[in-house]
Amino acid sequence: MITIRLGVGMLLLAFMQLAGWPLARAERVSMTMRPDLTAIAEYRAGRADKPVVLILHGFLQTADSPVIFSLTEGLAGEGYGVLAPTMTLGITHRRTSLACEAIHTHTLNDDIVEIDRWVQWLKRRHNRPIVLIGHSLGSLTLLAYLDRYAATPVRKTIGVSIMEGRLTGNPQDQEKSILDLKQRIRNGQREPVRQPYSFCSTFNAVPESLLSYLEWSPARVMAMSRKHKSRLIYIMGGRDDRLGPGWVEGLVKTGVTVRIIPGANHFMDGEYEFDLLESVIGELKGLRVE
Repeated sequence: MITIRLGVGMLLLAFMQLAGWPLARAERVSMTMRPDLTAIAEYRAGRADKPVVLILHGFLQTADSPVIFSLTEGLAGEGYGVLAPTMTLGITHRRTSLACEAIHTHTLNDDIVEIDRWVQWLKRRHNRPIVLIGHSLGSLTLLAYLDRYAATPVRKTIGVSIMEGRLTGNPQDQEKSILDLKQRIRNGQREPVRQPYSFCSTFNAVPESLLSYLEWSPARVMAMSRKHKSRLIYIMGGRDDRLGPGWVEGLVKTGVTVRIIPGANHFMDGEYEFDLLESVIGELKGLRVE
């Protein structure tokens, strides 16, 4: 399945080249988050008359994941500035995805802080509108960022296939897990805890790490979506089987504008890469560059 998605992404790139789309040259940039931790990103400056976009990958992935690659190349080919960072997840110069079974010490708050550093990096270089685009749990991370940094210069946030990661267990079991994790933290226990999360059947993380993600329950995602609805757009696949029952209907009820791409799955792969790119460009065209 991964090979297929990579192949389609390369086909998209080849099509753009044959069509004469001017692919922007990528620049590898880095930022020191702390003395022992450096983050990397792919950057394309784009045209001065178009917005600049920060694109965030999904859970444990990188900026090289297929959907991020396709969006990055497609938007850069249309002249948009694009910054595609890879969250460090506590690993300096991280370039590869992380295994679920690795011991995870990173937290959602760590991701949020890194996003803000990259947003400020863009702000120092551009007077153009800044737009955030996230995929899957990357969209949830951007929602958490919006709520944490109310004064952010970001003009709009587009969440592609937004989801929350608690795919198994009932709400009562999840609440028990949260209470247990909080007790472990109060007791100073740092031993990793294993629990299903997102696409991981066994997510192996210290209590602080796991708790930071579990606290973003479906109810919290809906509440924060409602709170920030004027700055949000959600783009969802009509055949996304990674979501819980009633998820898309719940998003619609928050008042956020929700676009549906009929037939698309969670990864917007195959022919739907073009539909996703077209939908994103449609949202960007409405932003004025002063």
